[in-house]
Amino acid sequence: MALSRKTSKTKRRSPSYEAIGQFYDSLWTENPRAWTTARSQMLEPILSHVRQVCELGCGTGISAIEFARRGLKVFALDYSREMCRVTREKALAEDLDVQVGRADMRSFRIPGQVDLVTSEWGVINHLQRRADLVQTFRAVARALRPGGYFYFDLHQRKLYEGGWTQTLMGDGVIAGAGTEFFAAQHGGYDRTSGKGWTEITIFARRPGGLWERRRERVEEIHWPHGEIVRDLRRAGFQLLRVSDFTDINSAPSPKKVHEGLRTMYLARKKGR
Repeated sequence: MALSRKTSKTKRRSPSYEAIGQFYDSLWTENPRAWTTARSQMLEPILSHVRQVCELGCGTGISAIEFARRGLKVFALDYSREMCRVTREKALAEDLDVQVGRADMRSFRIPGQVDLVTSEWGVINHLQRRADLVQTFRAVARALRPGGYFYFDLHQRKLYEGGWTQTLMGDGVIAGAGTEFFAAQHGGYDRTSGKGWTEITIFARRPGGLWERRRERVEEIHWPHGEIVRDLRRAGFQLLRVSDFTDINSAPSPKKVHEGLRTMYLARKKGR
C-alpha cells in the first residue's frame, strides 16, 4: 500500500458529493438487514450511557437524525457543503437538536467533548495517506471524553473489486422535490495502490423538460486491518469489538477475515 504510506502534507481534495448529494438518498435507499442488525448490536449496549454524539462525515444525516430522535445532542459534520445542506434541512423539518457544520475529519473540533463519535459508510476510506488516518484518530480522541466510544466502518477490497467494477444503472424521483433522474455508475480498483474509484453520472429532468447532467468521481483507499489497529492504539484507543462481513446477507464474523467486504469497529478512548 504505497499510496497510504505517504506522509507529505498536501491540501485535501474535496471529497465530492457536491453534485450528487441531493440524489444520494434516492440512489441508495436500503441497507442490508445483516449490516443494520450488526450495527444495532454494537451500538445499543452503549447508547444508554450516551448523551452527546458527533457524527463524522454525516452525509445526508441519516444517523444524525436517528440519534437526535432519541433525544441526544448531535453534532453532524461533513466536508461537503451539499451534504451539510441536506442534513440541516432534515433536522429543521423535524425541529431536532442537531448542530450541522462543515469540517475536515483530520482536524475537526467541537465545543467540549462527547460520549460517542461515529463515522459510517466508509467515510474514513476517503482518507488518502497514512498520516491522514493518524490525524483523524487523534482528532476523534480529542473530541471524546475519557472512556468515550468510537464506532466506524470501513469498506474492504472485496467490495471494491466486486461492486465498484460493475456498471450499474437506474432511475428514480427525488422525494419531496419530484425531480426525475437517471443514473449510471462504474469504477475500478487497483490492488497495487489500494485505491478504488467510481464515476457517477446523473441526468436530472428540470422544469420545462430539459435534462441536466451531473458527474461525480469518488475515490477511496482500502485500509489494512493492521494499520487501523496500530493507529487506534497510538491515538489512545482500546479496540473493543470487530464485525467483519464476507457478503451482504450473512451474519458477521467477530474476527477480522482475510477476504472481507465491510468491517465495523467499536473502540473506546482510554481513561486518565
